[in-house]
Amino acid sequence: MKTFNLTRTLRFTKIGCALITLAALTACASVNSFFKTTDSTLPTETLDSTGGEVSSARAYESADRLYVSGHIKKSLGRHIPYAAHVDVQLVDKIGRVIAEKQEDIDPRHSKLSGGISGRISYVASFPLSDARQATKITVRYHLDGHTS
Repeated sequence: MKTFNLTRTLRFTKIGCALITLAALTACASVNSFFKTTDSTLPTETLDSTGGEVSSARAYESADRLYVSGHIKKSLGRHIPYAAHVDVQLVDKIGRVIAEKQEDIDPRHSKLSGGISGRISYVASFPLSDARQATKITVRYHLDGHTS
């Protein structure tokens, strides 16, 4: 008859959890970039819409990427339409757009509170090589889609 050895089971469970954690961390593009970030020196300009505002914007760098993240705050009583999005642009010294990302704003997103002052987050990333050519970051909130 076999007996249940709780100590042995717990030891293997701990080892298994440690191995899964190690595998998950090494599966990231770069363990170093996963942990180490520094604030970017690029200035950030925010442009609002009549239906809401960019309430925060932060730019930070990892070993190989520039990340721009923040929050959108909807205006009092306004509904966020499905076409709402944030344009994040890297701009050079003559005003030319080097790189651009469009991040959709999902009104059903879990970060959006059901209250009047709902907030939703956004994140865009760029290769650090593009960021090195830029002199500023522009974050623009749009309620509607772009026209072609």
